[in-house]
Amino acid sequence: MNYKLKITTGFSDDQKFTIDIEEAHKAYYLFRNPEKRGVFSNGVALIGKNIQSIAPDWHATMEWNTSHKLDGDDWNEINGGGVKDKMFSLMHKAETIALEIVKDETKLLLTTKNLSEILSERVKIKKENEKLKELTGGVNKLTK
Repeated sequence: MNYKLKITTGFSDDQKFTIDIEEAHKAYYLFRNPEKRGVFSNGVALIGKNIQSIAPDWHATMEWNTSHKLDGDDWNEINGGGVKDKMFSLMHKAETIALEIVKDETKLLLTTKNLSEILSERVKIKKENEKLKELTGGVNKLTK
């Protein structure tokens, strides 16, 4: 399944943009940094201060027509199929990564590569760093 988010910058339909979950960390970063600008792979360019909300785009994720009104059966499919849980898990990971990027920025470690990396690469790097810390801790215990 290809999870999608909807970024809202205003009330009209042309102020709602769909992005891939792989770029969700960019949206959260821009939201937390109102003066920053970002461009998504689909060409959408935003300034952080214009972002009003970041929410699941159920229609795009489930590949339903945008004019379709979600009903009880649709919500049963979203909830029962684990789509909702997976979506919110991915959104949480993206927000966590955005916060890490902000921390890196305050340490002057931010590079343009940080924002252009896709979410799955950041999660993979984070997991590898955690494994490395575990191994290092284990080696330190053995050597004492």
